[in-house]
Amino acid sequence: MKVIKDFKNRALSFFLNLILLFCLVSSCKEESNNSSVIPLSLITIAKEAENLEKLNQCMGRVPGQVCITVVEHHPVNIRQIEVVQGGTQIAMVDATNVPITDAMCYVYYNIELGNGTPYRRAKIYLKNKDGEICGIGWEKNEGGTVDQLLNLIGEEKNLNTITKIDSIGMTLKFTH
Repeated sequence: MKVIKDFKNRALSFFLNLILLFCLVSSCKEESNNSSVIPLSLITIAKEAENLEKLNQCMGRVPGQVCITVVEHHPVNIRQIEVVQGGTQIAMVDATNVPITDAMCYVYYNIELGNGTPYRRAKIYLKNKDGEICGIGWEKNEGGTVDQLLNLIGEEKNLNTITKIDSIGMTLKFTH
């Protein structure tokens, strides 16, 4: 009697597990014949990878590219930069003699933010020495950086005409 009861329990358990496995497999199966449907998570991963590649190119981090260490400086007409966080001015930077730096592999505009800010400096990455902005890097006081790709349009994408950059809760306001 006990053997029959154990057999029934094992058989019932086996069939329940089999049904559960069947339901799990069929829920993962794509129902449509449209093979162009890609899960959203894969699209997100691909988009993030594309943005990271664009940011790395903007910052001069191109695999296999050999850079020489010739540095050139180019003038820019920015006089002053106001640093704002949460609507409150936290620093005012004199930028009268700060040039665009062309380090051959990457071009940038370096802003020393001074004391009283959560970041030591901001580095605006440029596509070329003409001042087309493509990204920004924030160097933290305690070390490390936060880099961001910027998608600016029109006059707002050129360092010579930009009025402000909003990034990671900080705003840089430019006076030309």
